[in-house]
Amino acid sequence: MKKDNYSESEDLRTEVRTAAADGASVEFTCPDSGIAYQFPLRDWSYTGLGILARQGSKILDYIREGQIFSVTLRRQEGIGLSLEAYRMEIRHISDPVQGRYPGHKIVGLGILEKESA
Repeated sequence: MKKDNYSESEDLRTEVRTAAADGASVEFTCPDSGIAYQFPLRDWSYTGLGILARQGSKILDYIREGQIFSVTLRRQEGIGLSLEAYRMEIRHISDPVQGRYPGHKIVGLGILEKESA
């Protein structure tokens, strides 16, 4: 399975990213594994999300750049929980800037469309 080895220092972003709020996460089921994965949301923009995956995580065996699937975005809003479904594409799997998030990969997800509930 092809995994591009980009570095976070290479500017792959087309928009400014905003740090995610505490407790925000992304959940999806990989089509090839059938297992649901949940990851903390690292950052977001109008067109995409960034998540962290441990380098030894099995998810890295199942995902690749260009893959498209549905994800659920979970965020705290006041005292409630917001759940939103999106169709997303994996835009990149990259290494963080040296010293940040050791032992992790950054997975960039591009939003293709919002899905109806």
